Amino acid sequence: MIRTFLGLELPQHIRSQLVLQQFLMPVKRKLPPENFHITLVFLGEANNAQLDALDLELSRLDVTPFTLTLEGLGLYGKGKAHNLHALVRPEPDLMALQEKLLRRAREAGFTPDKRRYHPHVTLSYLRPGSFEQRELEKAVAHSSQFRTEPFEVTEIALFRSHLRPDGAIYDVLERYPLSAELRALKQ
Repeated sequence: MIRTFLGLELPQHIRSQLVLQQFLMPVKRKLPPENFHITLVFLGEANNAQLDALDLELSRLDVTPFTLTLEGLGLYGKGKAHNLHALVRPEPDLMALQEKLLRRAREAGFTPDKRRYHPHVTLSYLRPGSFEQRELEKAVAHSSQFRTEPFEVTEIALFRSHLRPDGAIYDVLERYPLSAELRALKQ
């Protein structure tokens, strides 16, 4: 069994912009840029049969590529923040892709999380006592002008998550082009 999720990798120039935003935030524990991604569907623990079924489902995706933009930063956690992240501008194509992937994951035997989907890129997991809440809220408010240029989404990735005491490591197991046309170009 391996811990898995579906997500979007970010172009290097977008990762570089996120590193700068991390630098401007008063937090100690910053995620390494190679871990930056947008989660689409958290799958959890997966066995080989589920992964094979999912591979079949994802190899038949037919979605038109689209663009995304990151804009602003946010915090998760009422009163006591536990997650600093970059916000993804609301995009109907992204939401439609996420819904489609939820259905495909269920068809492959997964039981995905039922919480409402809020696309974001985690920049830091915050530990109690490791930051000043008011100072962080102020820095996040000052980041409201942060915006990346649009970047194209042409494929999704199946990630493996290795949980470690010093933070998770994410490996891409497989990439899936969004459409038959893109799959043909990849071959």
